[in-house]
Amino acid sequence: MLSKLPGSAVKKLAIAIAAIAAVGSPAFAADMALKAPPLEPPPVTNWAGFYVGFNAGWVGSTGNTINLTGTDTDGGGLGSALKAGNIPSAINLGYSGFLGGGQFGYNWQSDNFVYGIEADLDAASAKSSVSIPDARFLPPAGIQSPFTTNASRQLDAVGTLRARIGATPIKPLLLYATGGLAFGEHAVGIGINDPGGIPPAVLFNQTSIWSAGWTVGGGAEWMFLPHWSLKAEYLYVDLGNVSSTINYAYTTLAGPQTSSLTATVHDRVNIVRGGINYHF
Repeated sequence: MLSKLPGSAVKKLAIAIAAIAAVGSPAFAADMALKAPPLEPPPVTNWAGFYVGFNAGWVGSTGNTINLTGTDTDGGGLGSALKAGNIPSAINLGYSGFLGGGQFGYNWQSDNFVYGIEADLDAASAKSSVSIPDARFLPPAGIQSPFTTNASRQLDAVGTLRARIGATPIKPLLLYATGGLAFGEHAVGIGINDPGGIPPAVLFNQTSIWSAGWTVGGGAEWMFLPHWSLKAEYLYVDLGNVSSTINYAYTTLAGPQTSSLTATVHDRVNIVRGGINYHF
């Protein structure tokens, strides 16, 4: 059809088509640009600022030796029984259980470097007890003596105030080391059951105290949503010594006598726990 048009008409038609294309293409491109959704910047993981959260986990003692010492004003009391081997000089007794509580802290961040401070307090349910029979046997029948030594241990609460220092190998993941002050409520108990004593000795005493010590450990925290992170950590806690004493009064030909038995344990625990934090 175009071949039947004069040459001048073909040229004019070509110029018109080119002009329409030149005007229409920018308008079409602009229209497409307006309709395309804007690109969102990638989310920024920010560890800096205050946070608060909850945790729960497992606690277990380590270094579980209870050492016993005794005194005597004569030869018929607890000190003499300890020396004779009727009472063991050391008892191996550990405990384990669950703990849970809360934490809060503050972080500073410089590029991939994160450091801060955290405080936490957990209630614990970890306890154990043991009853140890006298090693003596009554001749000649070999009947075991009813004399027993009883001991107990427990942890009721533990808290820490720690520095944290770590890095983010990938932005949502924080790996950190931590250490600082630890404190807790712990107890040790000691008792004697000697129905054949004069007078019979049915004694038990448990001492519960708050102690301060130290802790060190490490963990990982993952920012799974803006403002929300999950954490897992291990802590070694040293709460120092706790002691408990029983006293036994008796009478000999020389008159009234007194004796005592003291149990002491150096309380150290391992803590493995997880938690969740909200970052403000």
